[in-house]
Amino acid sequence: MNMPKGPMDDGSLERALDAALARALTAPELPATFRQQLRAAAARSGSADRAQLRAAAEREHAARLADMRSGFVRLRQRTLGTLIGAAFAAGLLLNFALPWIKAHYGETGVFALPAIGAAIGLALSLHAWWQRSSLSRLLP
Repeated sequence: MNMPKGPMDDGSLERALDAALARALTAPELPATFRQQLRAAAARSGSADRAQLRAAAEREHAARLADMRSGFVRLRQRTLGTLIGAAFAAGLLLNFALPWIKAHYGETGVFALPAIGAAIGLALSLHAWWQRSSLSRLLP
């Protein structure tokens, strides 16, 4: 997101802050035998533990993948059901609205229905674009 520039965007201020943090926060010293202890612990752990850890990780991965797939299938089914229901409702509404539109606006009134739908769709997309636009922050 584009944020308005402020005093914190100054490069010299950031460099000064980085230098101050580097002086204040120094990394702790490792013991001289740290690497030897680390290698010894890795050697003691053995390959059997690694195989068990890998199998457990693969089982957890498979379980999470199965959960994601089942959730995705449920989402697709709900989306399909919603689309079918919305199409049925729109068809039913259109079936009842067309005679009323013809009676009040004549034969050319039928052309107003797609134009109104396009205008509503355009208004919704412009509204969504406006909310993400940097112009909305400039104008109250």
